[in-house]
This record gives sequence, structure tokens and C-alpha cells, in this order.
Amino acid sequence: MDADNRRGELIVFLKRLEIAGFKSFAEKIHIDFVPGVTAIVGPNGSGKSNIIDAIRWVLGEQSAKSLRGSKMEDVIFAGSDSRKAVNFAEVTLILDNTQNLFPLDYTEISVTRRVFRSGDSAYLLNGQTCRLKDITTLFMDSGLGKEAFSIISQGRVDEILNSRADERRNVFDEAAGVLKYKTHKQQAEHKLFETTDNLDRVLDILKEIDDRLVPLEKEAGSARKASNLRSELREADVRLLHHDASTLQQQISEKAAVVKNDETEQRKISDTLTQYENDLDIDKKVLMTVELQLDEFQNELIKQTAEAEKWEGRRLLSVEKTRNTKQQVERIRQELQSAEDTQRMAKDKHRAMQMKQKTAQHELEEVTKESKQVTAMLNSSLKETEQQIEQLKSVYIERLNEEATVRSEIRHVEERLQGEKSSTEKITVQTTLLSERKQQLAKEQQEKNEQKKTVQKQLDELEKSARACQQQLTEEEQRLSTQQQILQKALRKQSEMQGRLRALESLEKDFSGFYSGVKEVLHAKKQQRIQGIEGAVVELIKTEPAYTKAIETALGGAMQHIITTTEHDARRAIGYLKTKNFGRATFLPMDILKPRELPINSRHVLSQQQGFIGTAFELIQTSAAYESVAKNLLGQTIIANDLEAASGLAKTIGHRYRIVTLDGDIINAGGSLTGGGAKGQTTLFSRKAELETLTNQLQKMDESIQQATAQTSETRNLVGASLHLRDQLRVKLEETQQKKSIIHASLQETEMELRSVDMEISTIEIGRTDTVSAEKQLSTKKRNLQTRHEVLKSELQETLEKLEGLERLVENRREEQQSLQKRLHDLQQKSAVLKEQNAYHSSSILETITQIDELELTISRLQEEQHYVQEFVIGKELTPEEIEKQSQQANDTKRHLQQTIEIEKAKRVQQATRVRDHEERIKMIRQQAGIISERLNTLRIQLSRLETQFETVKDRLDEEYGLRPNELHFESLDIPLLRKTVEDCKQQLAIIGPVNPNAIQEFEEVSERHEFLQSQRNDLVEAKNTLQEAMAEMDQEMKSRFETTFEAIRSHFRRVFKDMFGGGEADLVLTDPTNLLTTGIDIMARPPGKKLQNLRLLSGGERALTVISLLFSILEVRPVPFCILDEVEAALDEANVVRYSNYLKKVSDQTQFIVITHRKGTMEGADVLYGITMQESGVSKLLSVKLSEVAEEISS
Repeated sequence: MDADNRRGELIVFLKRLEIAGFKSFAEKIHIDFVPGVTAIVGPNGSGKSNIIDAIRWVLGEQSAKSLRGSKMEDVIFAGSDSRKAVNFAEVTLILDNTQNLFPLDYTEISVTRRVFRSGDSAYLLNGQTCRLKDITTLFMDSGLGKEAFSIISQGRVDEILNSRADERRNVFDEAAGVLKYKTHKQQAEHKLFETTDNLDRVLDILKEIDDRLVPLEKEAGSARKASNLRSELREADVRLLHHDASTLQQQISEKAAVVKNDETEQRKISDTLTQYENDLDIDKKVLMTVELQLDEFQNELIKQTAEAEKWEGRRLLSVEKTRNTKQQVERIRQELQSAEDTQRMAKDKHRAMQMKQKTAQHELEEVTKESKQVTAMLNSSLKETEQQIEQLKSVYIERLNEEATVRSEIRHVEERLQGEKSSTEKITVQTTLLSERKQQLAKEQQEKNEQKKTVQKQLDELEKSARACQQQLTEEEQRLSTQQQILQKALRKQSEMQGRLRALESLEKDFSGFYSGVKEVLHAKKQQRIQGIEGAVVELIKTEPAYTKAIETALGGAMQHIITTTEHDARRAIGYLKTKNFGRATFLPMDILKPRELPINSRHVLSQQQGFIGTAFELIQTSAAYESVAKNLLGQTIIANDLEAASGLAKTIGHRYRIVTLDGDIINAGGSLTGGGAKGQTTLFSRKAELETLTNQLQKMDESIQQATAQTSETRNLVGASLHLRDQLRVKLEETQQKKSIIHASLQETEMELRSVDMEISTIEIGRTDTVSAEKQLSTKKRNLQTRHEVLKSELQETLEKLEGLERLVENRREEQQSLQKRLHDLQQKSAVLKEQNAYHSSSILETITQIDELELTISRLQEEQHYVQEFVIGKELTPEEIEKQSQQANDTKRHLQQTIEIEKAKRVQQATRVRDHEERIKMIRQQAGIISERLNTLRIQLSRLETQFETVKDRLDEEYGLRPNELHFESLDIPLLRKTVEDCKQQLAIIGPVNPNAIQEFEEVSERHEFLQSQRNDLVEAKNTLQEAMAEMDQEMKSRFETTFEAIRSHFRRVFKDMFGGGEADLVLTDPTNLLTTGIDIMARPPGKKLQNLRLLSGGERALTVISLLFSILEVRPVPFCILDEVEAALDEANVVRYSNYLKKVSDQTQFIVITHRKGTMEGADVLYGITMQESGVSKLLSVKLSEVAEEISS
């Protein structure tokens, strides 16, 4: 009772597990966990291991294979023979956080994981959606991590047993809490790699910028000079444009006055024409009115003619009608009499049908009422009896379950009785064995002395072989080191070249070095925002390295000129730059650009001179489509070997063409010289050439590295083989030394073991007395259970008899039910017949109603016809004389209309003549208006041309200078002087040559970027040092934590091993004590009566119990909130299972245990027992028993 009170005071960490649709758990279940030990049992295949899979899954397991599936959707219940598959699986784990194990402000934490068949999944923390990373971070270093020992299966035990020493330390790392440091260190190493890579890139860019600064400064100076000249040129050009604008404005004013006069005359003629056209419209309307009246009179004439003809016809008809009237009166009377008789018969039939329908409806209501009564009797006849049967079945099942439980307890008691008897037999056998063992100890001592001598001889031979192997290994390692240094040097060179290549490719991709306007156009071409752009000149031509300097000098700023397909494309690109204010650029349209070449005679003379290499065009390669552009730029530029040769060539051709030397010196047309030297700089041409060179060099470097890698790999294989041989020798040395130590220790332990044998014999005798007492108690319990079993069997028989009686009663009721069913069927048939009769009567009634309505119409028509005939008989029809009079009137009207029509025709002729006169006048006026309009169009074209010229001047002012003509106010202008100034400025700008208009801004930007990158470099260096210091601190912390935890586990392991084995000794050994960050861990153990040896040399049960002892030791050093053990004691014998169970009870006050087991000893030690069954195929069910309450009931 005290133990139960103590357990009740424990804080439950794992409080509840809820599972729905996960694997074999089709329906939602929940498991409430208690302090201490909870055991989950069940037959193989019942799904008990799915409980562990559910906990592992909700804690974040990502491997479907670890959950015994091929994909994560396999954890969803897939259906069975009697159940459909579900669409999602959900597991919720509720944890107690009253001790603030987790850094959350909640006393209870729920973790939920869902997965749907669509592949979607979700994680929830206390009902709020979260990420998987949040779950893993929450559980890291809590003993619940991925490498933790909170969930231990038989496979996990085997993994610890069979893993290498370096792999085995993962468990110790988890216990020491260093996993998060390892994770942080890996992140820091990744950041360090990125920082180093960024630093290398920054250094590459800095080198590139350093190469650009000096030439940019020179370009900026030229740009400033050119800018001043352009300012002077601008002022003069603006004045000239103002003069042109003023002249054009005056001409436009004069021409506009003439146009205005002609427009006035045109308007007058237009007004006259409008007046005549209005008169013509009036006359046409009058003519139309006359024609309409004429049409009306003609139509009336046609009507009157028809009227006269009609009256004549009526006269003839009236004579004929008089003869036929008496016959019609008799016919109408007979038809009217027949219709009235038929109507009376239809009404009689209608009344008869209504009576039959009422009778059938009454019968149908009576049948329906009786059917409802029979149905009610059918529904209620068996209900009460079936309820009684269900109640008895429930009682029967309860008794049956109780009988099965009692029967199971009887078997359990019998098994324990058998176990106690077996223990007695074992005690006898053990006593005999101990006596025999005592006699063997003296003999073993002599044998171990012989073994010691043999082992020493083996040690001497192995040490000799190890020295020879070490010498060979040293030589191979030196060779490997040399090869690795060569390889590393090549890799560093490759990395530098790759960095340089990336930097150049980045500059090439960003069009770095191009003027801003050129750069924007090339970017727009790349993004397909501008059509017709072929590319910059420097992109479309190539040359050999020897001529690069000369071609660059020859092209100068033209390297950045942009080649377009047509002039229209060039104008469109210029418009794009203007719209966006992106700067300026020079364009070379292929459709209008003409090639320029040396005259044949000059070419012939030059080819005879020493130092002549050729024209610049001849030294480049480009597509045939761009040859005309290339000839335009380079066709008349001569390339010479050096300045001296260039001077001679210039004199030969009279200084008419520009000559460029291979060193970049220039003799300009006219005789001026340009030359000098500058520090090495990367130009667009040289950058392009360097890209190609670097690509080729990298290919060759890859081949060299592959060869060096192969040689290094071969040597490494040799070193590996030597290392393997050395390790084998070391293992053999260690094993031999261990054998020697074991033999020595065994000799010392022989006397100790003799004393131990005497003590064990005394202990066994005490155990024999306890076993006899236990057998008596179990026999008594068995008799009580058998008595209860007989009572339950009697109650079951009685209940079964009652059930059989009720089932017979149900059978009788079912016969009555069949009779009622037959009566109900007859009633339903009769109801159907009555419904059909009722429907027939309704149809007949509708037919008679329709017939009566039709007869009413017939009678009404005949009565009207009779009335008409009677009127005719009594004299209401016109007489032939009256009809003759009406005919004469119609003929008189017809003659009058014919006279009126002749008058209207005369009016129409007169009005048509007036319309023709107006049309002739309008035609003459329109001819006069055409003459004026043609003259006016000519004047407008002339005015438009003047305005276009003015707009051109105005656009130049606006686009080139941002001014408008009306903004310019000059008192007097010296036009010749202004034109001379413009020509002088243009000539000086031509001498300067093309300059980079953005050089000043680029120089400032590059300088600013250089300073920024210097600051970035300093920051990266500081960050690199900080990361290295942090990694060193983490290494030191991990060493300290691992060393402290290892020593604590080692101490506990020595003690726990003795408790679990009832003696013996064990130890944990570091494979490399000098390197605590990577050292492995070996397990040494000596069970009682055996030698101290490596874990691999023990039997299966000894190895399993040793690992279990290690896990219990770790739990003592680093208690986890809960621990799940999945059949880890499967390999233990009964005695060790009892020790295992007892130890679980001992440490369960600190750790909550959930045990999957089928071993009796483990079940007996559990506080709560959950059973997993599969009564329905493919579907797991949950049963629970609290063993402490069962024990109390049995004892009471």
C-alpha cells in the first residue's frame, strides 16, 4: 500500500496517447498512462508494436522504412474485409510539463501529427499549427531526440550490440547533451565555408576593381575635356538652331496668311454650295410629295374599281340565294336537335362517373387504414422479445468474459506452480553443478598457466610484425602526403581560376565596362524588350592575342558601338534610351552603313613596305553578316609592327590614313601621334580573350587533377591496406593482451570463486524454503479459482437455456408475422386495383366534360346560323334594285379619280424640270471649289514642310539641349563665326576620339565600391575569426560534457552490471582517449564465472542483458521523462527477466516506463496492463487492466 501511495505522488510525464486511423487502429482509441510501468501485450500480429510506431511518428520520425512502410501514406489505415480505408491518420501525445522540462509556459503539452492520403501533412503544438523543426528543437537534448534512448526496441539493442565503437557513442552524446552543440557546430562550419567563399569572391572582385581604377581615372580626364568642348559646341549650336528656327517661323507665318485667304474663299463657295443643295433638297421633297399623292389616287382608283365589281357580283348572288333559303332552314333545325340530344346523354354519363369515383375512393381509404394497422402489428410483434434476447446475450458475454479471465488466471497460477517446481529442480541441479565446479577449479589453474606461456609467445611475434608494418605505412604516408600537397596545390590553382572565371563571367553577364546607355540597350535586347539589336562591336568580332592591343586601339570607343539590323531599329533604340533617360549610345545600322577600304594602289604600295602587317579588318574574324560594319570601322586602319615602321608607312601614303602599331601607338591621319604606356588593365577585348583562355586552361587543369587524384587514390588504397593490416595486428595484439590479462585475472579469481561457491550453496538452500512456501500459496489460490470457475459455468448454462427458450418464442412470432405479411400483400394489391379504377373514372369524367363543352359550341354556332337565315327570310337582305344603285355610285367615283390622276401627272413633270436645273448649278459650283481646294492643298503641303523643318530644329533643341525656341533670346548673331566655332569644336572632339561619357561617374562609383568592398572584406575576416573562435569553444564544451557524462555512466554501469548479473564485472573503454570528440566506446564485460572479454564474445542473452544494464546506467545518469521498451528482454531467460522486471520497478520512481512484452515476469511487474487484440481481421482493439486493483480484489 505504501508503494502505491508513493507512485501516486509521482508526476506523470506521458499522460495520454490518442490514435485515429493509424495503421491497424481504424477507430479512435486512447491510452491513459500511469506512473511506474505500463505493459502492452498481445499475440503476434495484433498491432501492439503499432503503439510504439505511433509515438515515434508523432515525435517527428521521417523515415517510412523505420515505420515498416515504403511511403509515409502507408501509416493510414488501408481498410479490411469489412471496413473501408480512411482518408487520414492522426496521433496526439499529451505530456506533463509541470516540472518545466520544456521551455513552454504550459503545464500540459499536446503534440499532434496528421497525414492525408493526398500527401499533405500537418504538425500541431497545443492545437496551433507548427513546423517539424519546432517539434525536433523542442525535444532536442531532452532524452526524446532522434538518437535518444527514450524508445528502445530489440532492434535498437541489436544495433548497439553490433555497431562499431564510433557509432555507439551517439547514445552517450545524447545523454551528455552535446547533440545540439554538434548541430550548432555543423551550422557554424557551413557558415564558415560560406564566409570563406564570400571572402574569396570579394578579394577577386577587389583585384578586378583595382585593375579598373587607373584606366578609369584616365578616361575620366578625357571625358572632362570632351565635356568642356561639348559645352562650347552646345552654345554655338544652340545659337545656330535659334537662327534657323526664327527664319522658319517667319516663312511659316507668310505661308499661313496665304492659306488663310484661300480658306476664306473656300468657305464662301462652300456656303453658296450649301444653299443650292438645300434648295435642291426642298424641290426633291416637293417632287416626292406629288408622286406620293399620285400613288394614293391610283390606289384609290383600284379600290373603287374593285368595289364596283363587288356590287355587281352581289346582285347576281342575291338572285341565287333566294332559291336556296328554305333548304338551309330545315338542315339547321335537324342538326340543332341532334346536338341537344347528344349533350343531354353526355351530362347523364358525367353524373354516373362521379358516383362511381366516390364509391372507389371510399373503398381505397378503408384498405389504406387496414394496411397501416397490419404494418404496425408487424413492426411491434418481435421488438420486445428481441430486446430480452439482447439483454440475455449481454449477460452471457459478461459471464463468458469472466469465465475466460478466471480460466486464464488458473492457467497463470498453474504456470507459476510449474515454475516453482522447476525452480526446485534447478536448485538441486545447481547444487550438484557447484560441487562439480569446485573440483574443476584446481584443474583450470594448471591449464591457465600453460595458456599464459603460449599467449606471451604470440605477443612477441605480433609485436615484430607490427613494427615492420608501421615502417612500411610511414613510407606510404609520406608518399601520399607529397601527392596530396601536389593535388591540393592544383585544386587551389583550379579554385583561383574558377573564381576568376566566375568573376569575368559575372562582369560579362552584367555588361560591366560598357557605357550606361550601351549597357541598358544590351540588357533590353537580352530581355527581348527591343528588336533588331545584333550586339556591341566587341561582342561580334574576335582576333588573335597578338593583335588584341592593336585592334582595341584601332576601335577605341567604337568597341561599344551597337550594331542594328536596320536604321529603323537604331531609331527605335534611341527612342527607348530617351524615354527611359538611360543615357546615349552610338548605333551602326547594317542596311545603310557602307564599307570603307584602302584603295588598291595604296594597298599594293603598303604591301611592299617593311613592317606592314595588313589592315585591321584583315586581322579580325567575324560573321559574314557583319563584314560591312567591320570594314566601315577598320577597313582603312593600317596595322604596323612598331612605331618606326608605322612612321615609314605614313610617309609612304602621305599621312592619309590612320596607322596603329601592335603596342597600341597611333599615327593619326594628318600626322599627329598618340602613344605612351599604362599599367595593365582589363579591357572588354582582353576580358573576352581571358575568358576563352581560362576556359581552356581549366579543361587542362581538370585533366591534371584527375590524373593526380588517381595517383593519390592509388597511394591512399595502399595506405588503407597498410592501415587495415596495422589495425588487424593491433586488434590481434589487443586481443592477445586481453587474453593474457584475462588469464592472469582468472588465476587470481579462482580462490575467490571457491569461496563464492560455498556462499551460493548456502543461498540456494534458503531459496528452496521460499519456493516450498510459494507452492502452497499457489495451490490454495488455484482451488479457489477452480471453484469460481464451476459457478460461472453453471450460470452460463442457465443463461444459455433462457436464450434458447426466447429464440423458440421468436420462431413462433415469426410464423404469425408471415400471416400478417400475406394479409398486407393482399391489401396492397387491392389498393393498387382501386387506384387504377379511380384514375380511370377521373379520365372518363374529363372526357365527358370536354364533350359537353364542344357540344355547347356547336349548338351556339347553329343557333347563330339559324338566326341569320331567318333574318334573310323575313327581308333583312338588300334587294337587287338596291344593289344596282350601289354599283352605279361606285362607277361614278371611279371616273372622277381618273380625271384627278391626269392633273397630278402634269404637276410631276413640272417639278422634275426644276430639280434638274438646280443639279446643273451645283455641279458648276463644285468644279470651282475643286480648283480652290487643289491650290489650298499645295499651299498646305508647303506649309507642312516648313513646319516639319521647324519641328526638326525644335526637336534638336529639345532632345539635345532641353530647350525651346521661345525660350531663346539673342540680341544679335554672327552666323559665320558660330559655324566656324561648331566646326572647330567638332574637329577637336574628333582628335580626342571616342570617350566614355560615363567615365567620371563610373570612376566615382568604382571608387566608392572599392571602399565598400574593403569594408566588406574586413567584416568577413572578422566574421571568419569569430566563427573559428565559437567552434573552438563548442569543441571544448562538448569535450567537457562528454568526459563528465562518460565517467558517470561508466561508474553506474559497473554497479548496475553486478546487480543485473548477480556478480561479475564490466567496464567502458575509450578507443581513442586523446580525441574525445571522435573516440569510439568499447564495452568490456565478465559475467559471473567467465573471463573479462569484449561484448562481441559473449552469448546472445549475456550481450542483451549487458546492453540493458548500460541503458539503465544511462537512465540513472540522465533520467528521461519516459522510456519505451519494445521486447528488449526477449533474449533473456526467466531468471534474468525477473531481475530485469525488478530493476524496472526500482527505477520507475524517476522514469515512466511503457513496455511491449510477452514475458510473464515483465507482465507481473507492471502497474497497468493493456491488451491489444484483433477480433476483427485487420483491426486492432484495446483492453486494459490495472493490476494493483486486481491484486487488491484477490487479496480481499
